[in-house]
Amino acid sequence: MHKRLSARTTAVLTTLLLSASVVLGTASPAAAHDDFVSSYPTADSTINGSPDEISLMFTGTLTGGDDATVVEVIDESGANVAVDPPTVSGDSITQHLSPDAATGIFTVRWKTVSADGHPINGEYVYTVTPAMDTEPSTPTTSPTPETSPESTEEPEPARPAQTYGGTASGGGAFELLPLFFLSGLALILGIGVVGVVMAGRRRHQRDRAQAAKDAAATEKDADA
Repeated sequence: MHKRLSARTTAVLTTLLLSASVVLGTASPAAAHDDFVSSYPTADSTINGSPDEISLMFTGTLTGGDDATVVEVIDESGANVAVDPPTVSGDSITQHLSPDAATGIFTVRWKTVSADGHPINGEYVYTVTPAMDTEPSTPTTSPTPETSPESTEEPEPARPAQTYGGTASGGGAFELLPLFFLSGLALILGIGVVGVVMAGRRRHQRDRAQAAKDAAATEKDADA
């Protein structure tokens, strides 16, 4: 009888243990906390220019709602650049940021309620560098100078050349003709004077030669 009760007790205990293990094994996944999966900007990443918003993704649907979720984005000066309450949608949280957010290192601190009703929290950092201008620069063109309106004044008539003694000044080929004539006349006179002098010298030389010849002839006749 005692042995029979012991065997029965053992069977009951075994059945209870198996049932408890099945119940506990089934309830464990449902009771597990949701985990933080990823974010934008990515943790420990560097981005070009501050984003308009950040987003956090988790392994399950968050049940805390917007009131139970808090997100802070702290810049290097300690200011919180998060604006407006965060928005919870399924397994993600979206938080808008101030458009005046500076560059540098930002720390994201968050807390929300997991699907199992337990609060969860965490933090990470990302770095923002100055935004680069990706738009092509347009060449600057210098303004076209305005053309001045044409003058309506009539041009002044050409002034006549100033005259002296009734003859237009300014000279010309005709004014040089008297000079050429005088120069030619002087040249001709000079050549004539030289010719006369040379002719006189030749005549004087002939006369001297003739006189010498005559003297020699007279002296010869006297000797004879």
